[in-house]
Amino acid sequence: MKLYVFLNIFLCFSLLTSAQEQVPEISVEVGSKTLSINNPFVISVIVRHSEERPTVTFPDIPGLEKRSASATSAVTTLGGKAAMVQTITQQYLATRAGTYEVPPLTITVNKEKIEIEEFTLTFSVDSSGEEPTTSQVPAAPIPEIAAEDLDKGSIFLAVQATKPEVFVREGFAVRFSLYVSENAPVEMEFFQLDSQLQAIIKKLRPASCWEENVGIEEIVQNTVTINGRRFTEYRMYQSVFFPLTTQNVAFPAVTLDMLVYEGQDKGNRVKTIRKFTSRPVRVRVQPLPPHPQRDQVAVGEYTLEERVTKQQVASGESFRYIFKIAGTGNLAAVTVPDVLTSASFDFYPPEVSQVVRRSYERVSGEKSFNYFVVARQNGTFPLGRYFQWVYFDPHKARYDTLRSDRVIEVLGESRPPDVLSSEGDLLTYENLARLDTSEPYINYQSLTRTLINAVVIILLMGTLWMFRK
Repeated sequence: MKLYVFLNIFLCFSLLTSAQEQVPEISVEVGSKTLSINNPFVISVIVRHSEERPTVTFPDIPGLEKRSASATSAVTTLGGKAAMVQTITQQYLATRAGTYEVPPLTITVNKEKIEIEEFTLTFSVDSSGEEPTTSQVPAAPIPEIAAEDLDKGSIFLAVQATKPEVFVREGFAVRFSLYVSENAPVEMEFFQLDSQLQAIIKKLRPASCWEENVGIEEIVQNTVTINGRRFTEYRMYQSVFFPLTTQNVAFPAVTLDMLVYEGQDKGNRVKTIRKFTSRPVRVRVQPLPPHPQRDQVAVGEYTLEERVTKQQVASGESFRYIFKIAGTGNLAAVTVPDVLTSASFDFYPPEVSQVVRRSYERVSGEKSFNYFVVARQNGTFPLGRYFQWVYFDPHKARYDTLRSDRVIEVLGESRPPDVLSSEGDLLTYENLARLDTSEPYINYQSLTRTLINAVVIILLMGTLWMFRK
């Protein structure tokens, strides 16, 4: 009996504890259902309160072709707490104008199935009045196919890199695909693909690189034209890598087994296993040119976006300054800009937020640093004296600096730090005196936490009392 009561109390305690933790929220958004033939229909999966990269499988839609996919993660830090929202988007393109009756769809997110009710899509012709053919529909760019691969015949396996040479920490994309010519003389299908892909991808992931990918685990099928020949590309893996060392990145030759049907008579055809092997691929990695910060700087193509809440302030007054770094590169490696200390301003540690967009070909986004600044001395001050960020541009092959071009004008009598501190306290009390206290304030989050803790204490005391008897 005591054990039964103890188990019930333990279960209640576990439920109350888990209630205080944030549970990931998953939702699905469907894009516009009335589109021009040149615009894609999109489905987006949104995951909140989860730092783990979700695994998403989007359904096929009859009559439409899957094309580009992207993943965006947005992180905002406020009060020392980080809030993350991840969005995974799949595009679908129509090859002809018309109305499409889409049956109920199922999207799999981390093995959880989400249903979408049936709906109707309408694609209209563009302003020119011409419908695109399959070859006119835009597709993801294809890295150059080596002559050795094309010489293999109508079917070949290829590992392709978008760049043959990169600087350390510069990004490049890699894709692993099977290409089948439209006039291939054999009929075949994938054989135990899941287990094969796990082993192949493990070989293709270099230990010396940081990896960013979309997180969609499925085969992407496209019709492509290579040297005048039409192929169906079955893309099985693609990712963007950033070399962390100057060691060259080597992708070994990998082999894929396919189930091939031999014979013309469908009733008497023989199934055989045929092996297809890719060529090894090597990406050369160059060190950065000499520079005092070359081991710390980010590598990519970046621009500066900035904003100040006030450009004219009184001495002792505060303002906000946002230093946003936007562009293409490994945003996760972008660190807080070094801010020079000054007797003219008090700079407080910034609140950091970032948005990272991952596609099949590149990683881009922005990272914002929101500073709280208090003016100390009067005068005119270019913020470029204090806010600078050095990076390496691989396209130009040189270092560059993002520097603020905003100017702050401080009016009034200069105030040393001790005066600012005492007057800041006085201003705080004056603001408190002006607060409207006629309406009671209820902190529901704190109240809920207090009630849960009280229940937990009562349960623990009840458990101890039961075992003393």
